Amino acid sequence: MTNVGGRIEDYAIEEDGSATVADRIGPGATRATKINLKEDRTTTVAVTWRNEPVKSAKRKANCTGRTDPPESLPRTGPEDATMFARIATGVAAMITGVIIFWYGGIWPRRRDPMFKKDTD
Repeated sequence: MTNVGGRIEDYAIEEDGSATVADRIGPGATRATKINLKEDRTTTVAVTWRNEPVKSAKRKANCTGRTDPPESLPRTGPEDATMFARIATGVAAMITGVIIFWYGGIWPRRRDPMFKKDTD
């Protein structure tokens, strides 16, 4: 609803002939109202001002009866180059870990025995 006049006006929104919203709107104000429609049933929505219909429309909610395939979604994931860079970083980190583990096994190696053998 939009009040283009210079004074406060009363209005009503009717659903199938019964008023669901009755309110006042100030001069130059705009107001949006959400109306819940019943599934698979035609509903007449009308706006009245001074008990006179201003505008009406018929609407039908058909949420479950959709048969056409949905539109394809836009690509929002990472770019291909980013994915390859992440994979390369992961592989490089694993190779570095293997090298550190291997080198830790061979260094520091002692040439002399830690415990002396008893010779009888």
